[in-house]
Amino acid sequence: MVYRATEFTENSKAQTRERLLKESKKLVSQAGFRGLSIAEAARCSAIATGTVYRYFPSKSELCVAVFEQATQREIDAVSQAGTTAHSATQRLRSSLECFIQRALQNPTLAYALIAEPVDPELEQTRLIYRAHWAESFSTLIRLGIEQGEFIPQPETLCATALVGAMAETVIIPLQQARHDANTDTTPLTQSHCQQIVAFCLRAVVKPEHIV
Repeated sequence: MVYRATEFTENSKAQTRERLLKESKKLVSQAGFRGLSIAEAARCSAIATGTVYRYFPSKSELCVAVFEQATQREIDAVSQAGTTAHSATQRLRSSLECFIQRALQNPTLAYALIAEPVDPELEQTRLIYRAHWAESFSTLIRLGIEQGEFIPQPETLCATALVGAMAETVIIPLQQARHDANTDTTPLTQSHCQQIVAFCLRAVVKPEHIV
């Protein structure tokens, strides 16, 4: 008799995979991708180590899956933040502030997603998602240009530069925050965040529309 997977078994597999990703993300949030191991992911997920390989044949594939899920959630959150205002300028400001505030909430995870040295497969995935980040900002920039609020310029190039500027300006503060995790403060202060947002706005928005 040919075995046919039931809806129950498929749901169980999906739940196990999701639990693995959830617990693996927690480990990355605590110690970066270097702190993620197959054995520890299995222990935290209450499954056998060998079971992990049914879902992810290697640590590299597990890391890529964690990165993809975590980064897509960040992109979705930042994109959603950019829909709450009426003007393109305010939408862009909200998106930029959301990006930086979420980095502030978990410096270790943010550093892992943005800049932690990783293996070539994960680095390639990071580059792909940099392009996804740029696409999300490109839509906003195109809107701002059409509405006459933004400086006319190639929106894809501008969006890519914005993503690069935000990522690069938070790397060092995030790295410092990782090594100072036992304190309640982070070098990425609110003042620093405001300066990053202001810099990005000046690169895109016409002066008369910056409030």
